[in-house]
Amino acid sequence: MKLLIVDATMESQAFCAKRIESFNQSDVEMLDLKVKLVGEKDYVERVTEADVLVIGSGVGERAIAIARQARALAPWIHIIMFVTDESYGGGAFRAAHSVGVRKVFPDSASPLDFLQELVAIHAEFRKEGRTREGRVVAVTHAKGGVGATSIAAALAEVCSVYHRRTMLWDLDVETRDLSRSLTVNGVEAKVVSSWVNGSREISRESLRDALIPISSDVSVLMPPDRMAESMDLVCHTDGMGIVQRIVELSRVMFDVIVIDTAGRMGPATGGLLRSADVVLIVIDDTILGLTAVDLYLTFVKTLVGGTDRIVFLVNPFSGVLLGVPQIAAELEPAHNLGEAPWRLPPVPNDSKGALWPGSGRTLYSMGQKSTRVVLEKIAREIGLIDAQPSGFTATNGSSGGHESGGWLSKVFGRKQSIAHENPVGTDEEVTG
Repeated sequence: MKLLIVDATMESQAFCAKRIESFNQSDVEMLDLKVKLVGEKDYVERVTEADVLVIGSGVGERAIAIARQARALAPWIHIIMFVTDESYGGGAFRAAHSVGVRKVFPDSASPLDFLQELVAIHAEFRKEGRTREGRVVAVTHAKGGVGATSIAAALAEVCSVYHRRTMLWDLDVETRDLSRSLTVNGVEAKVVSSWVNGSREISRESLRDALIPISSDVSVLMPPDRMAESMDLVCHTDGMGIVQRIVELSRVMFDVIVIDTAGRMGPATGGLLRSADVVLIVIDDTILGLTAVDLYLTFVKTLVGGTDRIVFLVNPFSGVLLGVPQIAAELEPAHNLGEAPWRLPPVPNDSKGALWPGSGRTLYSMGQKSTRVVLEKIAREIGLIDAQPSGFTATNGSSGGHESGGWLSKVFGRKQSIAHENPVGTDEEVTG
């Protein structure tokens, strides 16, 4: 969110900016604040680049004219005005609101009041699609061996083909199937451990340090490197705050966040299921799979808070057992799920694609054409991708060189740079 602070002098601009400097760094990062300071003569050139115009009290009565001109130049802009404590009152309110000012604060107002208004504006931007709001998909399962890890990796590759910046989060703290299948390993996992044991804060910088890039658009977040921190993350109640913080940051930094929860239930994974935009439950077509889902749903529905975010994906064990309609018909009387959770097509049984672990590919690029088509439909249906990218057809595979060396450019021993914007960027005094 880009803030343009305009005031009469550099001193008054800095005084206004100090309110932002007093914010908690995590709030600055969550709002993705970028601040510029300008004088009265320069704001006209910059106002069309801003999301929020903050008018300081130093301009006095000229604030109304500044606000009027700003609205004429940038009708979408939100305007916040500060006035002296002596001027704060009904007259200032009426004059300000007549020219489209959103909020008037006295100079003595708490920075938290200012922060609250910025949070409200940011929430509106998210609803309007004016700011990045990464989509979180928690991939889980009722029993092991159904291919949830394969689906998570494949969806990430689909997103990469569609140039969606994606974080693939491995929360399988015991077997690390996702990381091992992608042959991802590195010292970056130590950063995740440091978050859990409290030796390092979770910030944009530390999250970048923890990520392992495997393509130009996809990065992997591994589990902690030590079992003690791993268990604390998924089993201890403190893990809830840690994963929530990671989710909040990753929503700002990525378009898509795919989380392989390994089906493990605990405070942290429970929190993830509650906050995810989509809870993708991967199931197979066996009788044991059906009964496992029946038991699983008895508590997951309550945990998630309903069925509107739950989606089932049938990954057939053999391709000849229970079909999606049959599975849905068996579970519907007890759980009243409706049609929406069953809207995804089943993944074709693909023996060639199943050999993807360690190959430098995923089920998506290694599988047959029908598998690619279905995985794209799934990604589109759950809101991960939109239009088809230029130069790509499901018939031909991907445009990213899958057929000549694989999707993954693995990194060992050194980090590739990932271009993320700084949390606060300024032209003058403010550094965040």
